[in-house]
Amino acid sequence: MLNRYWRRAIVFITAFIVAAFVVAAFFDNEFRSRSWDPQQMRDYVERTIHFGGTFYENGLLNKGPLEPVVYRLAAALTSWEGFWYAISFFILIVSGLVAWAASRAAQVVGGHRLLGAALGIGVFFHFTLGKADYAGVLYSRNMIVGLLAAAWLVALAPNAWTPERAWRSSIVIGVLLGLATQTLLVSAIAAVAVALVAWSEINDIFDDALYRKCRRTLIAAPVLVTVAAPLYYAARGRFDEFWSGWWTYALYQNSGTGRSLANQLAYGREVILRYYRTWPVSFVIVFAFVAVTIALWRTLERRERAVHASISLWFVGAWVELVLGQRYSSHYFAVLAVPTALMAAVVVGHVYRLLQRDRGEFRSVIAWPLVASVLTVAAWGGQHLDLGLQAASKFTSVHQAAAARAANTPGNERTVRATLDLVSKADDPLLTWTEFPWPYLNFRRVSATRFIWKSFMLGQIYFGRTGPQYVLPKTWQWFAEDMREANPAAFLEETALPLTPDTPFADYVAANFDIAYAGPDYNIYLRHDQAAAVLRGDRGKVVTPSSAFGDTTKWKVAAGGASLAIDSGTPVEDALQLSSSLCNRISGTYLAQPGAAGSFLSFRFDNPATTASHMRLNIVDSRAMSGSDTTVFESVPLSSASADDAESEVTDLSPHTFAVVVGSVSAALVIDGEIRAAVRLDGERSVSLEVRNGGVVLSDLRVGPPPPNSGCGG
Repeated sequence: MLNRYWRRAIVFITAFIVAAFVVAAFFDNEFRSRSWDPQQMRDYVERTIHFGGTFYENGLLNKGPLEPVVYRLAAALTSWEGFWYAISFFILIVSGLVAWAASRAAQVVGGHRLLGAALGIGVFFHFTLGKADYAGVLYSRNMIVGLLAAAWLVALAPNAWTPERAWRSSIVIGVLLGLATQTLLVSAIAAVAVALVAWSEINDIFDDALYRKCRRTLIAAPVLVTVAAPLYYAARGRFDEFWSGWWTYALYQNSGTGRSLANQLAYGREVILRYYRTWPVSFVIVFAFVAVTIALWRTLERRERAVHASISLWFVGAWVELVLGQRYSSHYFAVLAVPTALMAAVVVGHVYRLLQRDRGEFRSVIAWPLVASVLTVAAWGGQHLDLGLQAASKFTSVHQAAAARAANTPGNERTVRATLDLVSKADDPLLTWTEFPWPYLNFRRVSATRFIWKSFMLGQIYFGRTGPQYVLPKTWQWFAEDMREANPAAFLEETALPLTPDTPFADYVAANFDIAYAGPDYNIYLRHDQAAAVLRGDRGKVVTPSSAFGDTTKWKVAAGGASLAIDSGTPVEDALQLSSSLCNRISGTYLAQPGAAGSFLSFRFDNPATTASHMRLNIVDSRAMSGSDTTVFESVPLSSASADDAESEVTDLSPHTFAVVVGSVSAALVIDGEIRAAVRLDGERSVSLEVRNGGVVLSDLRVGPPPPNSGCGG
């Protein structure tokens, strides 16, 4: 009786720990999955959603359509804020398939099913919560190993090859393998390796007609699926876009490294030696697998031989894929990790069978999954497990999680987003000159062109050469088409990556945009009409401001003007009321009159629901600042003559024209014809002016309409 209770307790504890792994992986990978290539793919998907058409019209892809389809599915299943949660869920599915494949491999060669479960737990942890760069992400190669693992599982399923199911199993395996090779042609060897297991299983079919039908299907289905993509785009009349990315640019990436085939092989040998010196455990696994295969080959059953041969060929194919692709970034090694995991599972399965023959069944087998769970954390570390559980414990909703992250947005990004919101809305086109995928997502915009990175237009090959020979032939024709379609309202330039002159891109910017904001990290250019509306705009009617202090105010107010003496000693609560609503353009001229502590003017945005915090646009001596009551988001000098040090105080006694341009969700401070600061608004409804130091003279105060695309309607 006690034994039964202990068995139940062990199963319960194991299930609890594995559930913790799953929960932690889901929440940790939601953040971890936002790496470089996944953000690039989301950029392409967001473009496709906005503009329509095919994926290859909206992005330069050198892989098959499976990856964008998966990311498009994630966008369809969730909200914009919940996108990466869907990707994290897909990561769990892929990792689960790989873990299941390892478990099945151990059982096929005689391992106990609980031994298989123990191995599966370890593999699942490695691919979801491990330290490897391919863990917790959904790159194309992660998808490929998931497809191969799924095909492997179907091939080795106990009832997959009955007369009723054999042909369907052949179709499923063929489609999975075809999708893998369609995604990356260099994965063909690994696909053949998996097909080898299915081919061996087909030999057990006694019906000769069914036997031949399944063999033909296993050959034809992958080929048909692989060629389906180019045929589809040819039928749509978009073959050029597809072929330019999937084939031509893939060739550029290969030839752009400048290595001959002999050099590729020699460099690959160096990488292999370096890899196994860095990861000696992997070398031990490979060595043990080869030794076991040689030692037991004559005694293995036909099915077991097929498994050994398949894993061996899969392993070789993984290295061939890496060497011929000349891509050795750490996350690419997912293609190698899976056959290595299968090797380990097979070796452990054989060892179990040999021991079991000598000593009989192990009474402790029920505890092996629990032991594997504990040892896995001990061996690979629990950093991501801890982070995931912490994130899960704090999670209340997708919106809350997004709001918490937004609260930590850097000040320079806040300025850019607020400015963009004055001339466009979320998911509108944005033109950028960048080599990163995240500006579009950080600012909730889509790329105005399919060439989201400048490298595509300059012929910069990843880990390779740069030259016009690596620019696709129709690049500038497609760029012009994209610009006619998108007509972006803004162009964003990173100061660390200035726009390259003498290119059609630079010519387009020069002909269509005016600079509106020059910041330390970003320069923002607005389309001519938008720049005119934001920077110069309709000044509207003369306004007479007021104060909440009424007759006791220290402000001297007149039509179109107001002033506050330097030594008035007025409290900050005696604010000048400039507007009781949003969606306007408050403009005029100000002359700061610094006191002993300098000058500090603050345009304050009031939220009737709270007095705890306000968004602010400040003029402090010779600097403009955006922020809130407690935080400065960004600080820039009012002119190039001002000190660049944010702590410097330079006396400014010159009059300046200004405008507080207020849209429905953001506001910007324009001084002397340029945006100097901007903030996003959330619930604010009125605009006031506080004077914290010194005095000020305001003249020619007017209120006009906001920019036409600032979300104010009408």
